[in-house]
Amino acid sequence: MEPATIASQLREIAVYFDLDGDRHRAMAYDRAARSIEAANGLHRLLEEGRLEELPGVGPSIARVVGDLARRGSSTVLEKLRAKWPAVIVELAQLPYVGVTKARKIHEALAPHDLDAVAAMCRAGALRELAGFGKVSEAKILTAIEERRVRGMREIHVDAEERAASLVLYLRGEPAASRAEIAGPVRRWLEIVDHLAFAVATERPEAIVERLASYGLVTSVDRSATEVIAARLADGMQCTVSVASPSRFGWALITATGSPEHVELLKTRAAERTVDLEALDAPEEVDVYRALGLPYLPPEVRDGTDELSGDSFADLVTLEDVTTAFHCHTTYSDGKDSIEAMARAAGELGMKAITITDHSAAANYAGGIGATGLRSQAEEIRGLPALPVKILRGTEADILQDGEIDVPREMLGELDLVIASVHQRYKLEEDGMTKRLVTAMRQPFFKIWGHALGRLVLRRDPIKVRLDDILDAIAESPAAIEINGDPYRLDLDPINARRASARGIPFVLSSDAHSVRGISAVRWAVAMARRARIRKHQVLNALAPDELADRISPLAHR
Repeated sequence: MEPATIASQLREIAVYFDLDGDRHRAMAYDRAARSIEAANGLHRLLEEGRLEELPGVGPSIARVVGDLARRGSSTVLEKLRAKWPAVIVELAQLPYVGVTKARKIHEALAPHDLDAVAAMCRAGALRELAGFGKVSEAKILTAIEERRVRGMREIHVDAEERAASLVLYLRGEPAASRAEIAGPVRRWLEIVDHLAFAVATERPEAIVERLASYGLVTSVDRSATEVIAARLADGMQCTVSVASPSRFGWALITATGSPEHVELLKTRAAERTVDLEALDAPEEVDVYRALGLPYLPPEVRDGTDELSGDSFADLVTLEDVTTAFHCHTTYSDGKDSIEAMARAAGELGMKAITITDHSAAANYAGGIGATGLRSQAEEIRGLPALPVKILRGTEADILQDGEIDVPREMLGELDLVIASVHQRYKLEEDGMTKRLVTAMRQPFFKIWGHALGRLVLRRDPIKVRLDDILDAIAESPAAIEINGDPYRLDLDPINARRASARGIPFVLSSDAHSVRGISAVRWAVAMARRARIRKHQVLNALAPDELADRISPLAHR
């Protein structure tokens, strides 16, 4: 089980102890959860019996962590769940509720789920309880209704880790010959609203029991035999599609989706009189072959044009990326040195790295101007032989008037310029459009960084007439970054397709602020694949010397 999942279960235990009035133990488990999340080599510590070296992890919590890691649950968690129903944990996590009010609602009204709490709010039952009133009752009802409308949503990086833990647990069931992650995690959607899996088995009932015994599962529909629905402790929905090994290909396709893609396949099957439910298809490729189609990667299964006959064989892959792009160091707001970042890129198989610390206008991020850039160049010249080529540049702020904050006298000394908006995100549409068109028309080559400035589920994209900006880029020496920071994922696939249609080149970056962050380029690759971007459209799929020629500020596209 992954550390994030173990930490989640420890926090669930903390909620239960808080409900019991044992605040001291609740705080202890919460502290331990933070230590588990931050630990390096958790499983090694577990194997060596050294968990108690972690801050806040004493002998009793170490035993619980060991149980969670080995079998997905613990006696402590099981006893607490038997005492407190799942709804109380969901209630405690809602805005305007918390543990104290959740306990009061449970003790006085004993609702069996959030729908029941909503009905009680509408009936005015909560306002009769001590500490509640009409206002708090209305706020709780609103929180429940918002949860129902938007569901439980989280960014891909978090959902992926949870899915990885659960699929490993499912694979531990002897009756499962195969278990795979499916759904929005497999299709690399930026926002995940449910976890989905497909399992090959001749004994569906064994999968139901296995799922029900997972530490974070609070309820399972035991009547299902083809698609098993479950609910996790925080409200996230989960489905497991089960099929015999000979029918697994279609089960994995339907579990992966999108629903629109599945409907396209059903329509094509009807036209060709192919019975998908009875088709002997152990693998997905068997289904596509029966329908006269090439295998379609999960990233392109969005229900638009993927059945056009394109094999998508030349979509960019992680292995195509030669250069770690958009990397920050201790010269601005990065955590690691130039040498450490370069060595980490080499360990990931990269042949080059671009060092692009923030420009002087980014004083909030320790930005550097001409003096700092020249000091950086001197340090790079003095480094020992490294496994990668270092390209030196800057991530320059796009100022409000559209100027790019790079010293013009430095353009001949820099290998690249990334131009990004970091301030004044709330300019009205006309002003922001003019700002960015002006920036993109600057007469030197630049890469538009994290283009629309969004933070997934935290900040909306800037308001702008994107077509005007893309037209300016198409006519200018410029490219667009697809930013792999899992909290950004910008430019999104829909708008990246609009840029691709204009022949605009891309770079796939990690926007790394540490050696660990370099590997985030895999999300950039996934967004690019969803946008149907091919290897030849990606500049940092070129050999480093050719890349350097293409992105030089003095180059013309």
